[in-house]
Amino acid sequence: MNDGPLVCAAVALIPAAGLLASYPRRTWAAAAVLPAAAAAGAVLSAWGGGGAAAWICSGWALLGGVYGLLLCRRSRSEQAARVEELARTRDRRESVARELAQVRAAGQRTEREHKETLALYGMIKGFSEALSWEEMRPKLELAASQFLGVTDFALYVAGDKGALQRLSARNLDNSPGGSWATWERYLQEHGLKLSEAHLLESPERALAVPIHDSEELVGYFYARLPQDQEPATVMSKARTFAAETALAFRRVKLFQEMEQLSQIDGLTGVFRRGTFDEKVREEAVRARTFKTTFSLLMLDIDHFKSLNDRYGHPFGDQVLRRIGEILKASVYETDFVARYGGEEFVVLMPRAESEGVLRKAESIRRAISGERFALATETIPVTASIGVAHFPRDAATTEDLVAKADSALYQAKSQGRDRVVCYAAARRPAGQ
Repeated sequence: MNDGPLVCAAVALIPAAGLLASYPRRTWAAAAVLPAAAAAGAVLSAWGGGGAAAWICSGWALLGGVYGLLLCRRSRSEQAARVEELARTRDRRESVARELAQVRAAGQRTEREHKETLALYGMIKGFSEALSWEEMRPKLELAASQFLGVTDFALYVAGDKGALQRLSARNLDNSPGGSWATWERYLQEHGLKLSEAHLLESPERALAVPIHDSEELVGYFYARLPQDQEPATVMSKARTFAAETALAFRRVKLFQEMEQLSQIDGLTGVFRRGTFDEKVREEAVRARTFKTTFSLLMLDIDHFKSLNDRYGHPFGDQVLRRIGEILKASVYETDFVARYGGEEFVVLMPRAESEGVLRKAESIRRAISGERFALATETIPVTASIGVAHFPRDAATTEDLVAKADSALYQAKSQGRDRVVCYAAARRPAGQ
C-alpha cells in the first residue's frame, strides 16, 4: 500500500494548521511550522514514499510557515500602532481635561478675585462715608463678613486715653478674643507681642491683627478662622482690611476732633453757647417723654469787668480758664458745662434732686472762692454768684427755665454776691 500521497497531503496542510494555531498573534506557533516542514521533508525523503512531491509539499509548508510569521509580525505591528494611537488619544483627552480644569479653575479664581475686588471697593467706599463710630460699626461688620469671609470676630478701637475698647463682637463667647482683658492676658501668658499679627491653632484656629496708624495702635481685629479657608490667605486679606480700617479710624477721629473743636470754647475748654441751646432742648424733650426732671445752674464771676480793667485781659482770660477747669472737675460725666457768654457759665444737671443740686452749687462756689490767682507779687481772690432753677418745677419751657435761673442769679448778685440762690426759694415771702 502506497501512503505517499496521503503523507504529502498531510505535510501540505501544515501551513494551514500553523496559521490557525498562530492566529492572531502567536508567533511561536507560526515559527513551529518551519522545523515541522523541514522534518517532514527529511522523513519523506528517507522513507522514499514521497519523492519530488514530498519535497514540493515540504517546500510549500516552509513557505506557509514564513507567510504565517509575516502575518503575525504585521498583526503585532498593527496592534502596537493601535495601542500607540489609543495611548496618544488617551493622552490628548487627559491633556484636554487638564486644560479644561485649568480654565475652570482660572475662571473660578477670576470670579473670586472679582468678588473680592468688589467687596474691597464696597468696604473702602463704606468706610469713607462713616463719620462716627455708630456709622462705622455696621460697615466694619459687613466688610469682615463679605471681604474676609469670617462670621466670628471682634473689633477694638482705641479710646481717648489710648485704652482699647470693644467696638463690635460676634459669636466669640468663651473665646480668648471675646474681650480685650482676656486677649491681653492671653498674649502676656504666651509671650506674644501686641504689635504683631498672629495665627493661632490653639485654643482655636484664629488670627489676630493689630491696626496701626503710623506707629500708633488705633485698633485691633480678632477672628475665628473657618475650617474651609487657608489661614495664610485670610491673613493676607486681614492685613489689607487692617490697613483700610486704620485710615477709616483716623478719618472718624479727625472728624470727631473737628466737631468737638467746633462745639468747645477755645479759652475755657467747656461747650459753647450754641451747643448748650441744643442740649437743653434735647433734655427738655427727654424729661417730658420719661417724666423726669433736670436742673440748671447759671454762674457769673463777680466784678469781672473790674478785674479786667484793673489787671488786664490776660488775667481775665486766666480766671475764665480756671473757672472752666473747676466746673468740669466738680460735676459728673452726665452733667453738661458750657460758657453762656462773657463771664457767665451754665451747668445742666439731668435727673438730679433739688437738694443735691444746691449742695453741688455750694461746693462749686466754695471751690472758686478758695482759689487764688497770682499776678506778679499779688494774690487775687475771685468769687462767683450762682442762680438755680429746676425743670419742670420752676419752668415749663427751656426759654423760661433759662430766664428763671438768670432771675435767681440776679437775686444772688443783689444779696451781696458770692452766694447760691434757688429760684423757688427767692420767690418765697420773707419768713417762710
